Amino acid sequence: MGAVVSLATAPLSMAATCCGSICGSCAASMLCKACACSCVATQKMASILYISILLSFTMFALLLRYEGGDIVIGGSYNATADNIIERHARSGTQGAIDHYWNDRFSCKPAHPTGAIVCCANECGGVFAVYRISFMLCLFFAFLFLCTIGTTKFGARMHRGFWFFKAFTLVALLISTLFVDNHAMAAYRDFARVASCLFLVVQIVLLIDFGYRCNEWLVELDEKSDNDSQWCNYKMGILGGAVVLYGGSIAAWVVVSNLFGTYQPLGLNVHGDCGPQQAAIAFTIILSIGLSVVSCTKIAPHGTLLTSAIVTAYASYLCYSALASHPNQHCNPNAQRLDGSFGDLAFGFLVLGISMASTAWSLLGTAHKDSIVGKSSGNDLTASLETGGDSAAADAAATDEGEAVGPESWWYYHMMMCVCTFYMAMLLTDWSTQSVDEHKGSHAVSLTSFWVKLCSQWVCLLMYAWTLLAPYLLRNVRDFGVEFDFD
Repeated sequence: MGAVVSLATAPLSMAATCCGSICGSCAASMLCKACACSCVATQKMASILYISILLSFTMFALLLRYEGGDIVIGGSYNATADNIIERHARSGTQGAIDHYWNDRFSCKPAHPTGAIVCCANECGGVFAVYRISFMLCLFFAFLFLCTIGTTKFGARMHRGFWFFKAFTLVALLISTLFVDNHAMAAYRDFARVASCLFLVVQIVLLIDFGYRCNEWLVELDEKSDNDSQWCNYKMGILGGAVVLYGGSIAAWVVVSNLFGTYQPLGLNVHGDCGPQQAAIAFTIILSIGLSVVSCTKIAPHGTLLTSAIVTAYASYLCYSALASHPNQHCNPNAQRLDGSFGDLAFGFLVLGISMASTAWSLLGTAHKDSIVGKSSGNDLTASLETGGDSAAADAAATDEGEAVGPESWWYYHMMMCVCTFYMAMLLTDWSTQSVDEHKGSHAVSLTSFWVKLCSQWVCLLMYAWTLLAPYLLRNVRDFGVEFDFD
């Protein structure tokens, strides 16, 4: 009887096998064609896609940072619905999985059935953020190597092969699950040092944003037909400066009360918070001093709005640095293991302003080539001011990638790679968490304190240089600043 049934079902089995093979071959062929398709995008669309990739994986890293846990395939089934053969096959397979796979995971006791992909210490917390940052770093480093030099290949690698790039990102993400946390700890130490480069660039962009914003509002006021003294763009500049200075003064009061007073914590000991008080005084004196200089004849190019932006950022860095100091007597937040939401939100705000300043600098400036790449093809020589000509060139470049001229984008991808380092530090608040710990980020540490404090010093020194350099070197170099001395 069994043989008769087998003969009757043999054609159906053969047909199913044949259809499965055909479908598999079609899927593989479509995948190969998709990966081989250049799919050249315009310069603007390529930048949007890369920024979208960075933002998407940043949000995914945040999700894993706070909600990540064990990832297990299978592990539960309905015993009443399974027949004896299926149950026996599952038990045999599960035994092999337990022996050859699950034994390597620390969370095996919590999942007696199913195949473990990774445990919470790898798929959640700060080490999940490091894995995503490492994956993005490899991705942009690969594009950096492909775009070195001014070549057509580099232009197509930057603006095309999006299906291949999507497959590469998924493959890298899966591969990082098999990397040990000790290796990720080594990557964290490297990223902590490398991200300081992005901090410097971010400070330069923030100061540049302040100058450009003030210049833009002044130009709008000059073009405006509104003659009202109380409703114009210059009053907007003054109002923005007043709000920023008011927030900075409030921050000075808060940090003085929170971190400038010694708290014995019930112990019969006495001391002071000298380093904290010195940092607060340093912030107040330099911020006020630079604001005064920007309003004098020594710095006629100085603006009140830029000084207010720098003062507000320096005040935030002072608060964030003092909140990261491990001294419990001078820091009431010294026992916290995690960074605050305010620090994360303000960090993203400053990062967004920096990226906005970068985008702004691309519009009608001579620094476009040094920021996002250099084009040397006849179809790509139109600047961003021409609008229609540039759009027509980009439209022609999408024709199977044949019209794409030689371009250089290595600097763009190098900056994106450095940005991934800073992203890892920002999302983990410069964590020093041990590999053996599964919870907490250890945001309070001397490392985090000194990184933030040194960033503040660099910010104030750079802004002081932009104010004083034209005056101090007026006989050596022409900065385009006219001095009016009586």
